[in-house]
Amino acid sequence: MSKKAGDVDPRILRSRELLRQALMNLVTKKRFASLTIQEVSEQAGLNRSTFYLHYIGMHELLEDCVQGLFGQMRSEIYSKVDQSNLNNLEDYTQFVECVFQHLQLHLNFYRAMLGKNGDPYFSNLFQELLAELLFEPMGRETRSGAESELILRFFTAGFTGLATWWLENEQRIPPKEAAQLVIQDILPAYIKLVEE
Repeated sequence: MSKKAGDVDPRILRSRELLRQALMNLVTKKRFASLTIQEVSEQAGLNRSTFYLHYIGMHELLEDCVQGLFGQMRSEIYSKVDQSNLNNLEDYTQFVECVFQHLQLHLNFYRAMLGKNGDPYFSNLFQELLAELLFEPMGRETRSGAESELILRFFTAGFTGLATWWLENEQRIPPKEAAQLVIQDILPAYIKLVEE
């Protein structure tokens, strides 16, 4: 019998949160690829064996961390956006604005992980989750197949590149303004392609 989320031992939840926070803190100081389980465990105030009770390795911890961050972003978006009333491109402005606000909130982590010293696994995971959260809802009632997937991947990679530039350049453009530019100048091309 599986346990419900509310039935999980609070110590397990606490240990996982400590490990996630330790990872997020350490990647701002040191490349992810050179971090060790020992360093993360020590930063979390836990021993190495506790790490292995929760995760197989560093990439599993990273994935849990990113899933948690995207869960927060998803909750934020859906608390502001009425999903049943997404009729035109402007309705997606808050989607995009929430993404930029989220990136700003976790600026150091995303800058480290998406920047030149980042991790390819993270970049791929970020793009997958971004596609699911932002781009797939826009094209959900359009063509399917390889062509649609190709378009989705192109725009998701482009948005990731734009977000990386924005993070690395000290967010010269405020989140709201950046979101408006994406809505006006980038997403219309995506919508046009997926609806053709």
